[in-house]
Amino acid sequence: MLTIEHDTIVVPKTKAMLTWPAVVDLLAPRYGSQTIPVRLALTEQADGQLTFEVTGLRGAAPDTQRWGSLWDFQPRRPERTGRFVVLHVVPTGIRAEIGGFAGDATPATNLLASTCDYLLTHPNVVTASDLYWGKENVLYLEGNLLSRFLLGQIHLRPAQTRRLGVLIDKPHAPEYLDNVQNAIHACRTVGGLTIEQVWVSEQSLRAEVFYTPSGRALGNIAHMDHILEIALEAEHHVDALAITSEIDVSPKVRRAYYAGKRVANPWGGVEAVLTHAVTTMTGLPAAHAPMLTSHSDLVPPDGVVDPRDGAEVISTSFLCSVLRGLSAAPQPSPAGSPTLPGDTRLTPEDVGALVLPAGAVGGIPAFAALAQNIPLVLVRENNTVSSLRIEDILGAQGHGPAEVHLVDNYLEAAGLLTALRERLSVDALRRPVAVTQLSER
Repeated sequence: MLTIEHDTIVVPKTKAMLTWPAVVDLLAPRYGSQTIPVRLALTEQADGQLTFEVTGLRGAAPDTQRWGSLWDFQPRRPERTGRFVVLHVVPTGIRAEIGGFAGDATPATNLLASTCDYLLTHPNVVTASDLYWGKENVLYLEGNLLSRFLLGQIHLRPAQTRRLGVLIDKPHAPEYLDNVQNAIHACRTVGGLTIEQVWVSEQSLRAEVFYTPSGRALGNIAHMDHILEIALEAEHHVDALAITSEIDVSPKVRRAYYAGKRVANPWGGVEAVLTHAVTTMTGLPAAHAPMLTSHSDLVPPDGVVDPRDGAEVISTSFLCSVLRGLSAAPQPSPAGSPTLPGDTRLTPEDVGALVLPAGAVGGIPAFAALAQNIPLVLVRENNTVSSLRIEDILGAQGHGPAEVHLVDNYLEAAGLLTALRERLSVDALRRPVAVTQLSER
């Protein structure tokens, strides 16, 4: 039987920079061999110790992971390609001021996308219930696959997703199943999406939301083995899988979230756990949409909600943006697989920068980017529940070879990305200009 496990692992802080290989050396020996890690984050650095929250899948054989172990790391080659690819990540469940609500980071994402050939992002950033407004060069990829791309485990083929599948958690009332089916029909008839395979699970996912001591949203899911059984079957029929299920959130938490209080999106954490597990065990891009659980969900608890949540309270299925996003998902393939003639393939060598909230440096994307010598662009204005700073990650040696840029907002981030794309020295665009230092030999 497969189960979700959550662990807190405390390790001594080292003087070394926390690149992904350094994190693996700290965590892998302390993590159970019977559990497959699917998600982790550094949540605290204090008193000479590092605290990590790790979520894993217990009961699955390690060799059944579709892309190999999450601990594996493949350094990118030093050669750069002619493409300029940017990754925009706003981790789920950390209550980001921009991107912690219903697709409210879409304008920032589209601005960043105007500076590059392709912008890779994940559902938390651009899905807005029934609305999706990502630009054409925005590629939508679930967070686990995004991490594995940065780790060098997979490559990505744009414009390859055609057939979408939907996995529906059978709701407690038939009218909510009708609601999902109507949303699928709308995406087919209005959006022209190919949605031919729809599975209804007879066993409820029974998603349970909780918050960790760090203030992050997480969750537990029952019947993971049944969900993965359906997902593995779907892999033979579709190119991407949307999942929709009931997630019970208390009225108190819902009211605080809609009012813009310091509460992380309660749905996001459990959604990430589910999709990380699915993409670990299958080759499918996946994304999740919470299902309507009560007609009272459609009525804002206090009338007009925080503007960033407007898309949620005008929606009924919350599914259309996920289906539209998945239609823009690139197809993953093993990093070592042969390239076909005329096949566009994105690799870590294409990546010119990773954009993150300034405090969201405790996840795999930041650790992987530091290991791959990918420039980090950190946005101060995008506050989260995290108290981490980049200095907590860089270690005693400071920046070392890492290229880290702190900017105030996404407007400044877009200018900085343009400078990186054009290979302009950032120092030349600021004043005063430092005097060149001469070294005698």
